[in-house]
Amino acid sequence: MKACCDNHINPEKAKNLLSLNGLNRTKTKVEILVELSKSKTPLSASEIHQHLGSESCDISTVFRTINQFKEKGLVKELNLGEEFFRYEVTSSGPGHDHHHHHHVRCRDCGDIKLIEKCDIAIFEKMISKLGYQKMEHHLEFTGICSQCS
Repeated sequence: MKACCDNHINPEKAKNLLSLNGLNRTKTKVEILVELSKSKTPLSASEIHQHLGSESCDISTVFRTINQFKEKGLVKELNLGEEFFRYEVTSSGPGHDHHHHHHVRCRDCGDIKLIEKCDIAIFEKMISKLGYQKMEHHLEFTGICSQCS
């Protein structure tokens, strides 16, 4: 992942970010936010739980925490064509929003790569002419990677 996607959050920054968003600064919330921020690819709740270790918290705590983070806009939920969602940090603090990008996932091995460029200006222009404002879009790809083909 390129430096522009490097949103690594240390524990102290995680505590501050939680406070800024009106969330309790629990050890588990800090650990989950730090874990998500240092991952090179979006993580599932199960992967977050595995990285933290079962002694740290249970899977239901991970799901509850992720939902709180989503509500506050700290993480983005991604559907990469699997039977579960993945999550990535969307902000490392005020003025540091995660840049817009997409992903491609190999349907055979599950490898996930980042797609830096998003050039859909033609669609945004057409949608704008229909009277829509403050547009968002979600576009993710799947395929077979060069290692699997």
